Parts: sequence; structure tokens; C-alpha cells
Amino acid sequence: MKTVLLITAVMNVFGAILFVPFVPFFRGFYGLPNNVHPLYLWIIASWIFFFGLCYLWLAITERREPLFLIIGAAGKISFSFLMVIYWLSGELPAIAAAGSLFDLFCGLFFLYYLWQTKNNKE
Repeated sequence: MKTVLLITAVMNVFGAILFVPFVPFFRGFYGLPNNVHPLYLWIIASWIFFFGLCYLWLAITERREPLFLIIGAAGKISFSFLMVIYWLSGELPAIAAAGSLFDLFCGLFFLYYLWQTKNNKE
């Protein structure tokens, strides 16, 4: 779990950079919209960054906060599903959907970990 949390933390830092308003190249590479007000991009970038810091904290302290992992899993899985749905509808390129598959893996891993630890307590 520690390794997945560390990788997720790093991934979230890069994900935050993707949404920083003055770095349109990265959004363009993934086919994400660039004609968005900077306020919305900063909100997304900051939330992704702060979630990354929380993943890092959980990895370093070796704490496993179930509620945070559930929220993290929901965010990662929904992000991946949205990217795939918009790719299937033709509004995003395949690279955008493919780039979200590790988020899906991490979200499912968090849920699996929580399920395993719950079953081990019973």
C-alpha cells in the first residue's frame, strides 16, 4: 500500500501541473480544453495537488485513513470513467482515456485494500 500511495502522490503532483493555467501545452497534449477560465483550472490543480500531499502523508506516516481512501477511490475511479466516456463520445482523444487508466487502477486498489483489511478484522 505504501508504494501505491507514493506513486499516487507523485502522479497527483504531475496531474496538478496538467491543470495549471499557464501550462496549456500539457492540456493540449491530452486533448483537454484550454479555453477555460483560469479560476476553474486553479481549483482543479489545487485539489489534485492537495490530494497528492495527503497520499504522501499517508505513505510516510503509514496511516491508512479509510474515509480518505474511499474518497480518493471515488475521485480516481470517477475521473477515469469520465475520461473514457468523453473519449467514447468523441470529445477527447484516446490518449486522455489511456492516461487515466492508472487512476482507475489506484482507485480499485484502494477499494480492494479497504475490503481486505475489513475482512481481516472480522
